[in-house]
Amino acid sequence: MHRIKSLALMGAALTLVAGCSGTGTGSDATANDTAATAAASTGRVRGTVQAVTANALTVQTYDGKTVTVPIDAKTGYAWVVPSSLSSLKDGDFIGTATTGPKTALRAVEVVIFPESMRGTGEGHYAWDVPGVVAANGGDSAGSSAMTNGTVDAQSAMTNGTVEPQSAMTNGTVTGGATPGGGASSTDRVLSVSYKGGKVKVAVPAGVPIVRFDPTQKTVLAKGQKVFAVTPPGASAAKSVAIGKDGLTPPM
Repeated sequence: MHRIKSLALMGAALTLVAGCSGTGTGSDATANDTAATAAASTGRVRGTVQAVTANALTVQTYDGKTVTVPIDAKTGYAWVVPSSLSSLKDGDFIGTATTGPKTALRAVEVVIFPESMRGTGEGHYAWDVPGVVAANGGDSAGSSAMTNGTVDAQSAMTNGTVEPQSAMTNGTVTGGATPGGGASSTDRVLSVSYKGGKVKVAVPAGVPIVRFDPTQKTVLAKGQKVFAVTPPGASAAKSVAIGKDGLTPPM
């Protein structure tokens, strides 16, 4: 029951994140136009824990700022643990932050969600700079989007022009094929359907692949890398994702 409760808290928190970013199913321009609004309306903090108290985390963000993240009894916690594409099976619900236009999305990370979080935030909407980009000095002002849906095919990678924007795609995996043409033999393309649309996401070799594993506040410690989310109007963070064994939460 304790594990189910933690999963439910994380699921609710991430649903709120999705709702704050909008539920657009329109063009890339629409998602990009709302990116700045989404970043401002939802408090997303990515960085390294400097201190933990009963009611707050002090986090040094990847751009060197110090931020206080309020927490309370309703805050949900989850480890972010390493995984792999080889563990991805038909029917899995995933999330993937990407770069590139909607016609040529390229993953920078993939999250495999637990079953209790299936369907979280379905749609296409604005997102900010993923942790894997921010931690490596990426542009903190870059635009982005999120797409949550069902991965209904895996196939050969297609080439396209990559532009300095990013996106998140969540879905359920079915089917598979070996990439061909000009793509690496280790690359994979996921076809992701959501209410009102569909996208293809190329997953290059070497991008972080992770899973969520629910946990409790007691695991928090100085030096951990975290991704904390506080929706607009909330008095405390709704979720804190904690990289296990030094891992950087890539979302």
